[in-house]
Amino acid sequence: MSDPKKAPLDSNSRWLDVEEACLYVRCSPGYLRKLIHAGELRASRFASGFRLDRIDLDQLLIRRKRTISPYRKNTRPWVAKRHAAKRDRCA
Repeated sequence: MSDPKKAPLDSNSRWLDVEEACLYVRCSPGYLRKLIHAGELRASRFASGFRLDRIDLDQLLIRRKRTISPYRKNTRPWVAKRHAAKRDRCA
């Protein structure tokens, strides 16, 4: 009999355990548990583990979505200057 933990993620399933949720959002189980205990992610306790709603995981990703610059501000000003010069030449 196959191990249910090794089974591929069912796209029709609404409720996921921690391991399946980790595959869904591509993070570690410890990080998800940390979010659950901090109250940032809602979960239902079922048997000996947690069950997470796929909708809550999607909302978490939307809340955490942001624009990330290619490098930290003011750490490589020469790169920004070079790219600005290149943009000016093309315009």
